[in-house]
Amino acid sequence: MVKAADLVIPSFHDVLGDVMAHGHTHYWMHGGRGSTKSSFISVAIVLLIIAFPEANACIVRRFGNTLRDSVYQQMLWAIEALGLDGYFHAKVSPMEIIYKPTGQRIVFRGADDPVKLKSVKFTKGYCAVVWFEELDQFDGIEAVRSILNSLRRGGDRFWIFYSYNPPKTMWSWVNVERLERCRRCDTIVRHSSYLDVVESHPEWLGEPFIEEAEYLRETCEQAWRWEYLGEVTGTGGNVFDNILDIRMSDMRCRGFERTRNGVDWGWFPDPWRFIRCGWEPGARRLSIYSEMSANRKTHSETGQMVLDAMTYSDVAGEDAYFHDELIWCDDTPDGKQSMAVYRRDFGLRARPARKARMRRLSYDWLAGLREICIDAERCPLTYAEFTISDARGFTAITEATAIEMFPELRNDLLLLSLASYFAQLAEVLSQEDASSPALLSLILNALYALSKLKKPPRLVKAATELRLAASRTTAPEEVRRA
Repeated sequence: MVKAADLVIPSFHDVLGDVMAHGHTHYWMHGGRGSTKSSFISVAIVLLIIAFPEANACIVRRFGNTLRDSVYQQMLWAIEALGLDGYFHAKVSPMEIIYKPTGQRIVFRGADDPVKLKSVKFTKGYCAVVWFEELDQFDGIEAVRSILNSLRRGGDRFWIFYSYNPPKTMWSWVNVERLERCRRCDTIVRHSSYLDVVESHPEWLGEPFIEEAEYLRETCEQAWRWEYLGEVTGTGGNVFDNILDIRMSDMRCRGFERTRNGVDWGWFPDPWRFIRCGWEPGARRLSIYSEMSANRKTHSETGQMVLDAMTYSDVAGEDAYFHDELIWCDDTPDGKQSMAVYRRDFGLRARPARKARMRRLSYDWLAGLREICIDAERCPLTYAEFTISDARGFTAITEATAIEMFPELRNDLLLLSLASYFAQLAEVLSQEDASSPALLSLILNALYALSKLKKPPRLVKAATELRLAASRTTAPEEVRRA
């Protein structure tokens, strides 16, 4: 007889007891790689199905094509680990797992297909259990609430599980929402990391996993804290903190096993751009080593440029040949015509890159890489795109290092809201292209009083507003508008 407690780490034992006693409705599980939070949730769902005959479950991920190789396999593991294979029947089309004694179902849905989500129906019981896996990939808490409103009907007891690896930046919606969840009486928030597993069941992770984690700990502690401990390590002052400017030799550029090629269409003033990258999944490293840029070039002219760039020898001194690789292109109406020219006239395998609602996910993916290596001599424009941007005549820094940080503020929703208010005041009262040292000093002193001196928020707010009003003749009206 397998005990469920033997399948979860000790730090989850009290949570498992709470789940079975329905002590709370929401279970907010966050942590780093190898923290076994998904394993815990899958075991808990199987036990809930068996213990409550009216309960059915719906497991949701942002994209439906990720279900089969992730949460579906995770649920099959939990059933087998509990020794209950003979009591469940698993199907792929439609993707569901049926508890044979009662007909209860565990269904799997992607949030990218709202029709299928809204059409979830159960002949026996109701959808009592919902699991949002990789929560940070969803569009926001409003999207999550909308899904819950569609699923939570027909019953009076519900169990909602959320699991994710925290994004780096403190301003990510899941990191902000976690602060709110800590204040709710209907929610348990639990953090875990691979260190919790190492203490009790290191064999679950294996030596290679632990060795890789310890290697990263020694070489880049901040990356280790985010990736393996699940800590929010970003300051909010930069978009990417994993950019490396390195020189790449011709041999290294030719030696990538996995290459990626991309085209961004442009005419004038926005340029046409072509880049080549090397992708190393094991090291979670993206290396950008070649770029071309042009204005006012026709489809045929840029197509020839790409053809020339893809024609080279792998070894110095040998004959050059065309490397027939996929080229991912910006999917725009004008781009479709350009891609047709590339394919017809030059034999290039130009394909449209999916664009809809992918910008935020792309930024999250790039920010989550261990390294983005850019040869600033070979690719000066690309390096500038990652670190500096120009908009409407102004130069904006998109990567920076914070000199003074106030990490205490992000752990309290009230303090975080007040700090955001002070930032808005600074934006309203400052002038573009003009330094405001007094205003900067006042705002920094206010943040310091909140985080380091632990002054009462009401007192700090009032003092800051009065100082602002005293320093500006029109400040009272401006402060009210802010």
